[in-house]
Amino acid sequence: MLPRRVCRSFSYVVALLFVAVVLLLLANKHQIVNLNQYVPYDLFASTAPSFFQPPSDQFLLDISINSCAFYNSKNPNCGKPGPREGQFGDITEYEGGWLRLKKDLCLGKSWVKKEVLSVKEINHVNFQKVLSKFQLPDEVIVDIAVQDVEGDSKIKGNKLKLPKYVIEDYHKQKTYDGATQDNLIEQNKDEVLDGSTPDSSKASHKIQEMIYPETGEASGKGDSTNDADDNDEKHNKRGKTAHQNDLTRVYYIPTKDELTKLGWRYKSHGIWLKYGPHNSKDAITAVDILFGLDAVDPRPNWSLVKQPVRGVCSSAGIPPFITYRRGPKLDYKKEYKKPLVINENAEFKILQVADLHFSTGFGKCLNPEPVSSASGCQADPRTLEFVNKVLDIEQPDFVVLTGDQIFGSAAPDSETAVFKALNPFIERKIPFAVVLGNHDAEGSLSAKELMGLYSDLPYSVAAMGPESVDGYGNYIATVQGKSKSSVALSFYFVDSHAYSENKKVFPGYDWIKENQLIYMKEEAESIKDGVAEFQKEKFTENGESKNKIHLSMAFFHIPLPEYKKLNQPTIGQQREGVISPMYNSGARDAFHDIGVKAISVGHDHCNDYCLLDEEQSPNDDNKIWLCYGGGSGLGGYGGYGGYIRRMRTFVLNTAKGEIKSWKRAENEPEKKIDEQVLVSGRNVVNWK
Repeated sequence: MLPRRVCRSFSYVVALLFVAVVLLLLANKHQIVNLNQYVPYDLFASTAPSFFQPPSDQFLLDISINSCAFYNSKNPNCGKPGPREGQFGDITEYEGGWLRLKKDLCLGKSWVKKEVLSVKEINHVNFQKVLSKFQLPDEVIVDIAVQDVEGDSKIKGNKLKLPKYVIEDYHKQKTYDGATQDNLIEQNKDEVLDGSTPDSSKASHKIQEMIYPETGEASGKGDSTNDADDNDEKHNKRGKTAHQNDLTRVYYIPTKDELTKLGWRYKSHGIWLKYGPHNSKDAITAVDILFGLDAVDPRPNWSLVKQPVRGVCSSAGIPPFITYRRGPKLDYKKEYKKPLVINENAEFKILQVADLHFSTGFGKCLNPEPVSSASGCQADPRTLEFVNKVLDIEQPDFVVLTGDQIFGSAAPDSETAVFKALNPFIERKIPFAVVLGNHDAEGSLSAKELMGLYSDLPYSVAAMGPESVDGYGNYIATVQGKSKSSVALSFYFVDSHAYSENKKVFPGYDWIKENQLIYMKEEAESIKDGVAEFQKEKFTENGESKNKIHLSMAFFHIPLPEYKKLNQPTIGQQREGVISPMYNSGARDAFHDIGVKAISVGHDHCNDYCLLDEEQSPNDDNKIWLCYGGGSGLGGYGGYGGYIRRMRTFVLNTAKGEIKSWKRAENEPEKKIDEQVLVSGRNVVNWK
């Protein structure tokens, strides 16, 4: 037997090691250290899906949620049901089976496990083979519902706690004529219906409610005279309706057997699946998970189930919601493309939205103004309210998001945060462009995956850019004139990256690379003919015929070193230090050389100035405006000098060769701030 002193020393060592491991894991979670480089495989890699639009040649046969031990979570089979489990049994011979969704329903909050959702799927051709060979029933998933335990249990007679959606689906075709209606009301006096109904020979159901078309109110179920009089009165009103579907409906709580005949089956975690034939227009072809009570799904052919999945580890804080797609995968770029066109007044309005800092869930407000509004402040809903107010006021033709749309460390599911951030523009069918910020890729999606997501959404003009060029999201967007081939305006979007890869020599932030600037010059060269064509277009002013003027701007996230030259003319406020790269790659001159008159960035939330960089040669054309958009999101820091969130507007006029700008603040969005003229007659000017 070991001496007591040795045992005590050993226990101290074990306890010390345990504390050290816990501290290391906490440090990794908060990005103080990066453990990925010290483990044989990446325990902490992204769990988000690489594609938000799965292939559409699949039928879904089943859904399952299971736990997966954290240490084994990189095993692709961890948490997946066995091949024999679920509908149709083992279909691996036909290239079908379970596919695990690459999301953790715990959002990384559990130290010991992940919970994963798997779907059983098979492609169309092989499904037909399985049906013909084994004579199995033709059934695939055509609908999904989730229980609301508290709400559903309040439905009278709903002992099975069926989702209200399932009950309504069961009864949506059950409309009765007047005679049957009177009979059912009479039997309802005892709250139990015995005997047969038009649709069931073995009915014994409690009536849930009777809806009347004129009032939309549920009738009483007592046997008092007043109740009977009310029913008669409403029944007489019903007699005036013209269509069978407008007749009074009587809803029952269906039995399990009746639901099974209709195709509804309970799975787990409150999930009900409805099965139907594979050729149904309602066949579901993809499933995804979004998180939080404020989750939205802006994808046109996707539907978000309004009730959260039950019994998973994140459900108390940021619950998971199922969203599903019916029909084929759509190419949103083609199906929901809106061309950028100058309006009849030769104007084009841009709203710059910088640093939204959206989260998974409501998000935490940082430094809100006034300070008294901090109590109970939810960052994302408040930011969305501000964004929607400005959109209502400005009615922009184009929205430019200049990075940090999401706050990666607060977005364990980046897809959820992205959808919330972009939903206002997609809902309003406003074309938008996006560049990456330094925080975007700190969540569950990599920079490449995020840019793919930004680029593929409806009304997005964003693009991945060529693989041979550093970064993701280097592209040009053009606005056409009278003809599709003419280029009235050109906008350059560049990935300004995140943190320096050469920290010893140039610590801090990364810089725009030489091959990116070369690519921008090539893009400018490629539109020269379109620009020349546009500048031949005429307009009449005071009886005089004049040529229109092409204008150009650039947008990215991190400011250039030239933003620090504050001894030059500025309009707006500098409330914090300029955080730019230590290395100057010459981006300012490169953009000037291709005709850019103004650059606008984000990153430094509390700076909102425009600086006229004329230091090099104030008397010639080598001038350019360097602007900040101003931080707009409550989820990002504020606090400098009582900073109030704001957004910047640019109006470009090709008749005047003019660029005007102003800002709007959250506290008084109806008022313009620092309205100024940046460019007039294609020349950089400084007019207020």
